[in-house]
Amino acid sequence: MSVAESAIDLERTLRERFDLEQFRPGQREVIENVVQGRDVLCVMPTGGGKSLCYQLPALLLPRMTLVVSPLIALMKDQVDVLIQRGVRATLLNSSLDPAEQRTRLQEIEAGQYDLVYVAPERFRSPRFVEAMAKIRPSLLAVDEAHCISEWGHDFRPDYAKIGLARRRIGAPPCIALTATATDLVRRDIADQLDLQDPAQFVTGFDRPNLGYAVVEARRDADKLVALAQTLEQNRGPSVIYASSRARCESVGQFLENQLNRSVAIYHAGLSREERHSAQDRFMSGEAEIVVATNAFGMGVNKANIRSVIHFNMPGTLEAYYQEAGRAGRDGNSARCVLLFALGDRFLQEMFIENEYPPADTVFQVFNFLRALESDPIELTHAEIKESAGIELNESAVGTAIKILEGAGALEKFLPRENMAIVRINAEADEPSLTRRLGSQAHVQRTVVLGLEGLVNRRFGETIYFHPDDFATTLGLDRPALNRALRTLAAELPIDYIPPFRGNAIRVIDRSRKARDLEIDFTALEKRKQREYDKLERMVRYAQTRQCRRSYILSYFGDASASRVHCGHCDNCGLGDGLATPHAGVPIDSTAGREVVLKVLSGVARAKGRFGKTVIAQMLTGSGSEKMDRWGLKHLSTYGILAEFRQPEVVQILDALASSGFVEYQEVDRFRPVANLAAQGWELLKGQVAHPLVLTLPDAIAAKLTNGGLERLAAPRPAASAQAAPHDEDGADAEASALAGDPLWGHLKSLRSEWAREAKQPSYCIFTNQTLDALVRERPSNPKELAGIKGLGPARIERHGASLLAAIAQHADRPVAPSPGAAPAALPKAAPALKTAPSPALERPLKSKTTPTEVEVRTDRSPSSSYIPTEEWTCRLIDRGFKLDEAAAIRGLDFSAILRHLTLAARQGRKVAPEAFLDPEVLKRWDEWRAEQGNVTSPSPYRDASEAMWNLYLACRAQG
Repeated sequence: MSVAESAIDLERTLRERFDLEQFRPGQREVIENVVQGRDVLCVMPTGGGKSLCYQLPALLLPRMTLVVSPLIALMKDQVDVLIQRGVRATLLNSSLDPAEQRTRLQEIEAGQYDLVYVAPERFRSPRFVEAMAKIRPSLLAVDEAHCISEWGHDFRPDYAKIGLARRRIGAPPCIALTATATDLVRRDIADQLDLQDPAQFVTGFDRPNLGYAVVEARRDADKLVALAQTLEQNRGPSVIYASSRARCESVGQFLENQLNRSVAIYHAGLSREERHSAQDRFMSGEAEIVVATNAFGMGVNKANIRSVIHFNMPGTLEAYYQEAGRAGRDGNSARCVLLFALGDRFLQEMFIENEYPPADTVFQVFNFLRALESDPIELTHAEIKESAGIELNESAVGTAIKILEGAGALEKFLPRENMAIVRINAEADEPSLTRRLGSQAHVQRTVVLGLEGLVNRRFGETIYFHPDDFATTLGLDRPALNRALRTLAAELPIDYIPPFRGNAIRVIDRSRKARDLEIDFTALEKRKQREYDKLERMVRYAQTRQCRRSYILSYFGDASASRVHCGHCDNCGLGDGLATPHAGVPIDSTAGREVVLKVLSGVARAKGRFGKTVIAQMLTGSGSEKMDRWGLKHLSTYGILAEFRQPEVVQILDALASSGFVEYQEVDRFRPVANLAAQGWELLKGQVAHPLVLTLPDAIAAKLTNGGLERLAAPRPAASAQAAPHDEDGADAEASALAGDPLWGHLKSLRSEWAREAKQPSYCIFTNQTLDALVRERPSNPKELAGIKGLGPARIERHGASLLAAIAQHADRPVAPSPGAAPAALPKAAPALKTAPSPALERPLKSKTTPTEVEVRTDRSPSSSYIPTEEWTCRLIDRGFKLDEAAAIRGLDFSAILRHLTLAARQGRKVAPEAFLDPEVLKRWDEWRAEQGNVTSPSPYRDASEAMWNLYLACRAQG
């Protein structure tokens, strides 16, 4: 392929698969080297577009691209976005159960994916390494590559083994990517991964749109005052980093109780579901602020974060710059504020001491564990600390266990609900272990044969299984199986761990003495000293009087550090580093007062039952299921402020509260509700004649004064499509002249619902630029829809029919002109909608025959919003598609399909259980339910998940 042809392929792939018009600085050069098969080391600032540097080549290379990523949540987010774009991507990690992992690996071996994301721990599996060696990936991408270096700020032992794993799978070309790496770390990354003459790209650490400030505050009380001031003067989504779980909770309580802000809390002490919920609330805009430990943030793709505030000082400048860099990814100005107390240094020193415990503490932990009889050992770090009499923090116990595991003295097992672990420690070519058993050991022989079948020659690998199911398969009762397993584990090279809760530890050799362990404490001491050196550089940053940006760039060796004054930090003339507060704005127009009265009416009709977020959702016409559940859709104020965004209404409510018209009352812990104050009732009844003055950002004040119409912004210079500003959902925030068009609000509502369903920011569905184009052009068929910028094939396949349906319902409405354009002619009225809900539905699947068109009939009036998403799912099932096929066609999780069908059945839509249940299972469930008197309690059968059982009950409730 010629250079010109290659360039055309890159441009076409960028446009068609990623809906982007041009590359960001540095991306093209990196991608060209990757496609040519060269090793690459890429350092790009946070938000610079690192992911595209391996995602785009993956679509052009002959075999799959293997991506090593540190966080499961990060993998899922990236895979979800790629699938939305029509890219064949998947992940393989511990979030999948063993059966799913085996199936997924078989699919990978069959060549069904272009991109596969794994955690570095996956290379511990001989089965996985063997599969990758056969596949020989075209590219190995190592994300967050600084984790591979002991000189980096987030060293992880499993990352250090990637270089060896790379050689074992055929040494494919490799791209290592990171946002923060000094020159020393970059050299170490190249050495550890064995990169051959790598092309190195350092696109610069400078983020000109970020303003840095440090506020000295000795006590937490002082920090809370500074925090309130910073948030007030830097409105918009914010991330607050705190050093501990307890501080996260206390800061979050302060923000909710004292400032009435919508807050999500995120730290490692929460369950996985709670963390996912907190992240989803922040990403969707339901929570304006997230208060988190450093467990939050990696891979969080929210472009419009306006401030990142560190309540406590991080331990390294690398960590600080990476976390602060999550602000302002949309290219607009954002603030990075460090609340500094000298006492934070002592806190970080304590962390370092616990991370590098002395040899005596490590030996003390080992001797305590090897003296215990239980196997496995199921104790928390706190229990070990207390029982062993260790003086350091319990986190030091965790570090000691990690060190001992690295030395081969201990082994940790991670639990799975009601599952046991077995591992056969035999050679791959060794005959069956039954040859080592006596001729009379019939039960043990049966169990060994069963285990060998279960392991399927994956020797040395931990295999999870349900003991009850295994016993039934072998024809044994559970006690007999347990006795046999205990005997076999004592006599044969078989490890067996029964079901347990929490982390479990096994001492590999209890006869081994602590002093015989091979642990390089000298090397650990050197790493500890490096951590103290980095802490010192962090403290200097907090106390320096030089330009803060210059200090940071100099630390990373960036040549642009020669600029002495950035003009945006507190040391370059911006006083305390905080933005100028918003002055009170008089709302003296008739349209503006009408908006205020609508807001107050919404508060009045809520009758003190809801907080400001729900009231804002009701006033803007949210499609949230809360609106139906609580009857808010039936209020006269539902949707009367559809031209406003939900966070805008929240800010108006806050301004009214600050002016005494609305009051927030805490009726439940941390859950304030909104009520009208006496002054608010007077204003609503027309008894307040004096001018109305509210403290609001200029843009919202202007929009309110104009009755919901946004001011036309001055034309901006052309910018990269990726650098466009984003609104609270992550979509383009440029004021739209079309926002008053009913179709604009309709399409925006659709987009929000699809985003919630996909658990993605709204801009991942399509941007406001695309929204404006849809309203202006009003396409009436799939061909015209394909001409809209920002709607690629995958988006049209998933949402095209619903978009056309919505546009057809507004066919008789006038079209708002684009700024400066001549009035557009009205589009021709679309005929009665007769189109497929998705091009995917026009194609036959397997042996099924489907019509080329599906007539969409509905009893809804033309002014209704759209055909519900659950209806499309029902129509797929009606046409004979299976549940997994419907999920694949619609690009949704299997659980979403079950929810759709359950909701439809409860609303009276006929759903036949025969469509999703095997006849034998259905008969068995019906018989059991009849015997119990048609109960609605959970099924006693293992094959009945809660979601499937609820769907079954909803169908049977129809009669």
